[in-house]
Amino acid sequence: MTDVNNATREVFGNIAPWMQILFFVMIAASLGALLWQVAARVWLWRKGQPGGFERDWRVWIQRLAIYAAAQKRVHRKSLGALLHWLLFSGFIVLAIGTTLLAIAYDGPYDFHHGWYYLIYELTMDVFGVAFILGCLLAMYRRAFRRKPSLGHNRSDWWLLGLLLSLGITGFAVEALRMHYTQVQPPIAYWSTVGWLIDITLLRGIDVGNAQTMHLAAWWLHAVLVAVFLATIPVNRFLHVLTGPLNIAARPQRPMGALMPLKMEEVEQTGRTGVQELADFNRQQLLSLDSCMECGRCEDACPATAAGKPLSPKAVVIDLRNLMSLGGGNVHGTIRDETLWACTMCQACVEECPVLIGHVDLISDMRRDLIGQGKLSGPPAKALQQIGNQSNPYGRPNSERFAWADGLGVPTVESNPVFEYLLWVGCASSFDPRAQKVARATALLLKEAGVNFAVLGKEERCTGDPARRIGDEFLFQQLAQTNIETLARHKAKKIVTPCPHCYNTLKNEYPQFGGQYEVAHHSALLAELVGAGRLTNATSNGEPITLHDPCYLARVNGEIDATRTVIGAARNTQFREMPRCGKKTFCCGAGGGRMWFEEAPSQRVSVLRSQEAIATGARTLATACPFCLNMMTDGMAGTQGGENVKVLDIAELLLSRQSPIRPGVCSLPPEGESGS
Repeated sequence: MTDVNNATREVFGNIAPWMQILFFVMIAASLGALLWQVAARVWLWRKGQPGGFERDWRVWIQRLAIYAAAQKRVHRKSLGALLHWLLFSGFIVLAIGTTLLAIAYDGPYDFHHGWYYLIYELTMDVFGVAFILGCLLAMYRRAFRRKPSLGHNRSDWWLLGLLLSLGITGFAVEALRMHYTQVQPPIAYWSTVGWLIDITLLRGIDVGNAQTMHLAAWWLHAVLVAVFLATIPVNRFLHVLTGPLNIAARPQRPMGALMPLKMEEVEQTGRTGVQELADFNRQQLLSLDSCMECGRCEDACPATAAGKPLSPKAVVIDLRNLMSLGGGNVHGTIRDETLWACTMCQACVEECPVLIGHVDLISDMRRDLIGQGKLSGPPAKALQQIGNQSNPYGRPNSERFAWADGLGVPTVESNPVFEYLLWVGCASSFDPRAQKVARATALLLKEAGVNFAVLGKEERCTGDPARRIGDEFLFQQLAQTNIETLARHKAKKIVTPCPHCYNTLKNEYPQFGGQYEVAHHSALLAELVGAGRLTNATSNGEPITLHDPCYLARVNGEIDATRTVIGAARNTQFREMPRCGKKTFCCGAGGGRMWFEEAPSQRVSVLRSQEAIATGARTLATACPFCLNMMTDGMAGTQGGENVKVLDIAELLLSRQSPIRPGVCSLPPEGESGS
């Protein structure tokens, strides 16, 4: 056949009618086994609490396009990313091609001929090769280049062998069909792989033997397809079904916003968190089955890197195993110290290709531990002090405004028509080192002529430490108090030097009716620099690097402002750390860890300090009072760190301004309190 317009092939060529019936029965049985096992998993998910699913179909489509189809979080310059793309694209195209073939065969119109047929054959061959290459690379990776975080068991070899066999037998069937039907060029060229096999390996085989071999290869391929379909729910390939479901189903909300507890539900159920697996909602249980153990979350986790007893991957896998056993008490599976080790930096969530909410899982279990009174030591004391004195430092609120002594900082009473409310935060109000950040920020705003005011003694903790540690009741009490205070003073625009306060005010207070235009001080300072009201002159020649705070860069996507403030674009001595921007590495203070005691060998800040020192920088800039303290301590405990200054971007920017106008106090000398 050389007429291109009539080019086609029989779908069941060389297959007797009774064999076709047997084939359909076999495939139906395998699909039945697949559906039965998937239904069993759905039954397990339904043991969870109702709800938890995103209901906006527009969000579903957007997420599926970005994270499922475009594989946004898989595209990396790595062997794992390459082989996953080959496997994914090959499997999807081959599955679509098989579906189109079935529609053409059983549908009302047979479109499988002519140029469509030729392009179809070429496309299937190209992606069939990609599929086989992906299988081979996956085998090579698991045999020779498997990273420790990559999940692996014997069934993975069986699955890869099955997938590889499907690809090889598919090409064998194609080549043998072409041989016994004697397909001639130019038609044969479009089935490139089959044609090459035919002219190289099948030469000399007569038509009768080719038909027999084709029949054997066809049945082998068909049986492998049936086995593959029937075993999807019991191997790692299950994520192909559950991954897209979780991508679409995870509720849409800002990364930095935890789900609030409804007090009426607590009164009805007595649950303050998750104690039994069934206390998770159904979407969370679905997410457990979405994990394919790629290890990206574990690779990004600062707690894992520092040797703490936490792996976000292991938390998910352990909970999934508990679900497979029918459920039970989660604290018998996940140790308390594992849950407390989390800094809630959201690195695991940012890395997960299927959008699993590791931090939500940990937060829900922490809430139960708090409800049971299982927290002690410094973090328990910090919660007590927040409850008694509205700050974790245990200082009387009468001292909250002491940082501003001598600066003439306007308050909401002295300047009730302010444009910006400067939310100072507990750290910058009470911690001697962080007080310098508050002073620098206030001086810069005054220098730039910004109309601002502070709450002074009326300010309270936003509740971020309480919520991250797990005391949701305390957080909501503080949130309601602060929202009432802000409403009383008609605050609409808020600026703060603390990324944790920034995140809470911006992303979590709206859950309780607090709607504000919130900016981190880096954004406002960058705006003032851009307007020429402040100057970010080039550095004094010393190399400088920047530590991006997790709750500023990763959680809220604010990356450029900090670099604008320190003049990174014009500073030839600016040296970016390998992990920066949304891929930043935690300082170790988040998730309430600021108030926990830990062994020097497990300090995350030391790892980050080593990374900063390796750049050769003499100054480490940051934009968070907690990062400032943690990185200062980290440098003190790291060889070479004694030569590196740790400064907030406001302190850096202030040092580059023209002399402060008469009557305006400058920063106190290094080591002195701002009060």
